[in-house]
Amino acid sequence: MGVRYIIYDNDSNDNTKHILEPYITRGIVIYHSFPGKKLQYDAYNDALNRYGKNYKYMAFLDLDEFIYCQADFRQLLDKTFEENHVGGLGINWRIFGSANHKSRPDGLVLENYLYRAEDNFKKNLHIKSVIKAYTVIGFCDPHAPVYMPGYYSVSADGEKLKGSFSKRVSIEKIAINHYFTKSYDEFVTKRNRGKADQVKMRPMSEFEEHDKNEVYDDGMLKYINTLKTNI
Repeated sequence: MGVRYIIYDNDSNDNTKHILEPYITRGIVIYHSFPGKKLQYDAYNDALNRYGKNYKYMAFLDLDEFIYCQADFRQLLDKTFEENHVGGLGINWRIFGSANHKSRPDGLVLENYLYRAEDNFKKNLHIKSVIKAYTVIGFCDPHAPVYMPGYYSVSADGEKLKGSFSKRVSIEKIAINHYFTKSYDEFVTKRNRGKADQVKMRPMSEFEEHDKNEVYDDGMLKYINTLKTNI
């Protein structure tokens, strides 16, 4: 099977299903309404159990996370998984800040938020995972799965990983651009929804903690015309 995007819609209010309808019809997107609180693990595990047998690789990402790969993504995955005991690729975050936007600007996230933290920012040690599904038991952590005995994940530079963090930030080949805050108003809305894996609100201090804008990074702009053409 080719590339598919499996979307779990957790009580969105932005007309998500209607927007995705052309892609659902074409078989590019598989859509699930998934209402309720603290369902991130449930969504990840449901996707793994329903679809794991259908795909060679599965990436587990949230809506504000975008894979940015400097190389050929498929070739990078194939090379990473050549080692039989590697069950997952852990990709480090690159945290993007608010770019000093108070309210939500017009346009796409990728064109409005072009400032990020420095590479060595401690939050960038977080990973999200691309996996070979048959090596994974399930998720009890949104960053890294529980592997079958004998399997483990590695970073893009070959570091063997345990859990949700790497020892060093490896973003030379591939990264996940994580638009954690977006604008101040959008962060407040995000906070008021509650966390995806717990029934509690984030403290407002998380905005300041993640609102890092030291590095100008326009690497995603090369995709804007393609995105707008296909919206």
